[in-house]
Amino acid sequence: MSDDDGRWPNEPDDPGSADSLEPDPESDLAPDVPEVTVPEPPGPSSGDASEGLVRSFWKLVAIFNLALFAVSLGPMLVFFRGEWVNGGAVFLLGAGVSYYGYVRYRRARAQFGDD
Repeated sequence: MSDDDGRWPNEPDDPGSADSLEPDPESDLAPDVPEVTVPEPPGPSSGDASEGLVRSFWKLVAIFNLALFAVSLGPMLVFFRGEWVNGGAVFLLGAGVSYYGYVRYRRARAQFGDD
């Protein structure tokens, strides 16, 4: 267990030295970490989608973001502030923008096709 001077066999001379902080390769119990190569994802090419389809997509994103904002803000105005007129108007605006977005979506789907 210990030597005659009261020290353990693997105890370093100076416990705070940098040599004592390095792990012993024979006593390393951690598993080996495998090396993994991650392939690079393919980038979008310029011919993937037409310019009109991309423009229509981003317009629909903006329209539905506005609709979702208004449909959620209207009931919050009613519930938290008691503003029935303003909350109802904002909610109806959101519902109208939702319908407009749906019509634009159907039009874009008919125009660009559903491949």
